Amino acid sequence: MEEQLGATRSLLERQQAELDRIAAERRQLEGEIQIVEDRISKYRSQLSDVKTNEQYKALLHEIDFHGERIGKMEDEILLNMEKEEGLREERLLLEQQLQKESAQVDREKQAVEKEIEETRVELDRRQREAGALIALIAPEVYGTYRKIATVRKGVALARADENCQGCHVRIRPSVLGQVMTGKQIVHCDSCARFLYWEPDASPVPK
Repeated sequence: MEEQLGATRSLLERQQAELDRIAAERRQLEGEIQIVEDRISKYRSQLSDVKTNEQYKALLHEIDFHGERIGKMEDEILLNMEKEEGLREERLLLEQQLQKESAQVDREKQAVEKEIEETRVELDRRQREAGALIALIAPEVYGTYRKIATVRKGVALARADENCQGCHVRIRPSVLGQVMTGKQIVHCDSCARFLYWEPDASPVPK
């Protein structure tokens, strides 16, 4: 979502740069038109002072030529104004889109930050509970548990059914009986996980 916001902002910046370029070009054309209009005014003022038809025609030619230049520049200005209007409309839509996206990102951030804080609280609670439980376990047993967890992707316990639910290898009846009594620590012969019995658990489908 942040990347999408960045893309929208970049597009707005490019549009603004294009608007600035068009405005600068329009100002330049308007300045050139003013220069040409001053030149035409100068030629018109000279018409009354010319002595020959050739000079008169030459001045009229210059006036017409520069008049055509002004017409072309005015056409360019009109095209630029149309482009500018279209860009401003697109920019308005993009700004509205950016506002919506920004609001959505803010909502998502708040939701995620709330979830993170709740998770931290829950993690702290569980760590305290874990610490209290670890204190009740014999150090050598907990050491074995940690070693198994390290090599078994963090899972050192497995429910015993007909099979070990950690590695799904069948448990010998004598071993399962030991697990069911709950009087001693029993490991799976295959994966070495601690086995526990849950009498009310539903059988695992084969």
